[in-house]
Amino acid sequence: MRQKAAYFFIFLITLFLLSVEISMAEASEPEVEKLRAEFEKIVGFKLTLEEGYLRLVLEDAVEKILSIKENGQSQYFIYVDRNPEKQIILICFFDSVRKNITVIGADKISTGNQNRRGYFITPVGVFEHTIKNRGYRALGTKNEKGWRGLGIKGSRVWDFGWQKTPKDNQEVEIRLLLHATDPVFGEKRLGKIDSKGCIRISGKLNKFLDHYGILDKDYEEQKHLKGISWLLRTNREPMIYGGKYLLIGDSAKR
Repeated sequence: MRQKAAYFFIFLITLFLLSVEISMAEASEPEVEKLRAEFEKIVGFKLTLEEGYLRLVLEDAVEKILSIKENGQSQYFIYVDRNPEKQIILICFFDSVRKNITVIGADKISTGNQNRRGYFITPVGVFEHTIKNRGYRALGTKNEKGWRGLGIKGSRVWDFGWQKTPKDNQEVEIRLLLHATDPVFGEKRLGKIDSKGCIRISGKLNKFLDHYGILDKDYEEQKHLKGISWLLRTNREPMIYGGKYLLIGDSAKR
């Protein structure tokens, strides 16, 4: 029965992929076009992604979207490729009506370097950003080496809770965060594995995600709560289709 169920799931994914259009140039919603323009202005289009690679990682994204109970909703999502040879983050929009995935932009990141002592590989899977694991903002303080590990003061830190990841033939737990890195020392290292297990992004991408509430659906719905309202900037521009899912895959294993 399990084998039949697995084959049926693969069949559904195949049907879905055949009907999904992956677009780098066209979007079905004016809001999405606005975001693509804002991404270029704030972050910049630094990466040129090959069509074959893009389809590979977005096929993985579709599989992960289908595993979400709320996959019927149009929403923004983030996809991270932890492949050491890629280290790429994609900001995407899933249009559930037109069955269209639009890539808003891509940027370099750093995920976990499991080869260093006390460091861990970033786990793959679907991770939800909710108020159950409340994020915070960086204080901008430097460590003994002069690093501002979470970026400049006020940089957003997205918290995805304790997550399991393999280390030395056993399973351990790490606190999975998405955050900026030191603008002087850390940003020039983006594009290669370098973190303790979290996902490091540029300060510009941090600003973009924070200002437009790409992953803040749950926070916006609960913004009346005192413990939540302080985290959301008053000058933000939350999007109608704000989402809450971080998808992490590994193109080296596909």
